[in-house]
Amino acid sequence: MNDTEQLIKEALGKVAERTPHPGPTLNALRRKRKRHHRNVFLIATAGMAAVAVLIFAGVIASDKYTPPRGNDAAAVLMSGNGQNVALKYAPHWLPDGFVETLRAADDDGTTRVWMLSDATANPLSGDGPRVQLSSGTNHADGPDGWQDATVRGLKARVKEFAGQAVVEWKAQVTLVVQVSGLDGLRETALRVADSVRADSNAVYQAPFKVKDKHANAFHGTSPDDWTAQLSPAPVDVTVFSRAPDLSGKQTAPVTVRGKQGVLLDGRQVLVQEGGLWIAAMSTEQGKTVDDLVATVNDVEIAPDLDTGWIRKN
Repeated sequence: MNDTEQLIKEALGKVAERTPHPGPTLNALRRKRKRHHRNVFLIATAGMAAVAVLIFAGVIASDKYTPPRGNDAAAVLMSGNGQNVALKYAPHWLPDGFVETLRAADDDGTTRVWMLSDATANPLSGDGPRVQLSSGTNHADGPDGWQDATVRGLKARVKEFAGQAVVEWKAQVTLVVQVSGLDGLRETALRVADSVRADSNAVYQAPFKVKDKHANAFHGTSPDDWTAQLSPAPVDVTVFSRAPDLSGKQTAPVTVRGKQGVLLDGRQVLVQEGGLWIAAMSTEQGKTVDDLVATVNDVEIAPDLDTGWIRKN
């Protein structure tokens, strides 16, 4: 296929984005192109004109599910070491009042969570109304109770249980939408799933790393009030923006990062670093205070932290 034909295919494919599913349309176009190969220059002229019209009309949308290509800006941001990870997908419809509160990424895939704009619950707790989109991993629940469904013409499955509805389907990767705490769970989950598109702009940017491991969860109630975590690990590390309330707790001084920090309850070390706080807590037996101090010393805060996405719809 030459470059001109590729441009035609991409332009017409993006027009087909507005149909329920592009497969039949693209197949018909491929057959037509084979039958009329001799007229390719006439088709190319019309196709390039269509591309120009679409560009100036501003209606070219990202392909339905295709992740960013290698030369896309988001793909360039994806460093491959966990510092910057392209999230690749986003819902284009959410229930009223929902804003993004969490982004997470690990070796298995990515997760994004939306909650009500006035929600105070930690998005990691699972409390309160929420919408979650995960990519790259199957839903962990067992095989029972699933029903067949479709998401934009693709085979999917859906189930309701324990106050939530889950939709799972396969695009370039497995995608899972989970909705909880709302009326009409099944209908809402399917509507969110139907609205999912490729997103070449959203990127998970880890706020810190410890040696070669990057924070794998980042959430907040505002751009100025946020928490990032690296877990699970023998030592869990948290970086956060709000000063901790240590009143009434057992504390002792400890030297960490060349300054005085706090040993809390004999198993957690905290220290202030600029306008942020760093904490390390033992999650298994045998870890000493020196181990916690060494971990905090190894924390590297990322420059130019991006918190502007927190609590945006």
